[in-house]
Amino acid sequence: MKKLIYTFFVSAFLVLNTSNAQSLAIAEFDSIVEVNSTAVTDYGFHIDIENVSSFDMDVFVKRAYSSASCAYDSGYFCWDYCYSSDVDYSIGAVQVAAGATKTDFSGHVYSSNLGAVCADSTRYVFFDSKDPGDSLSVWVIISAGPTVGTAELSVRAESVYPNPAKNEVTVEASRAGTFTLYNALGTLVRSEPLRAGRNNIQVGDLANGVYLYTTDGGSFKRLIVRH
Repeated sequence: MKKLIYTFFVSAFLVLNTSNAQSLAIAEFDSIVEVNSTAVTDYGFHIDIENVSSFDMDVFVKRAYSSASCAYDSGYFCWDYCYSSDVDYSIGAVQVAAGATKTDFSGHVYSSNLGAVCADSTRYVFFDSKDPGDSLSVWVIISAGPTVGTAELSVRAESVYPNPAKNEVTVEASRAGTFTLYNALGTLVRSEPLRAGRNNIQVGDLANGVYLYTTDGGSFKRLIVRH
């Protein structure tokens, strides 16, 4: 078991450029973590990193979230060691051979047992020890709600279409309610009243990307906007 590191370490020489990585790529990751905000539980997620270059790399990781203001504690992450919530940089690197994929990374979040409905996100940056500018930025969205895993949506996932959406999304609701949409940073970008039946929601002014929607406290589902 990896040792949990509590002391805060900062490497002053690290200046990260989170542009597209030349050498690192995402092999697989949990893009959305669903958290039940009525139960204090450790929710884990994984990010698998691939070295697509022709040389071996020693890779560090940095946690770069803005603030943990949702219904969860930012918890801890594991890479070379496991680090508590007050540590944002790994103090050691993990070697990733040329062409290899590493599954060493895991992140963890906790529900704060407040019963809130919200979306938030955490960003992790993986970078080459010899060239911090050769980096990969990965966003993980945290979706919290009191009914996650315990209740069905009042609006079924298949009744929200098209997905991906271009200029408009149609919501077929079984009853009146509210459609709320959050971007990847956890910012509310739409809050529209729903009537029973067919509702048209405009998304043409939104940037391309992955969004989360919910209706009246249900669990969050993913909506892709692609113009």
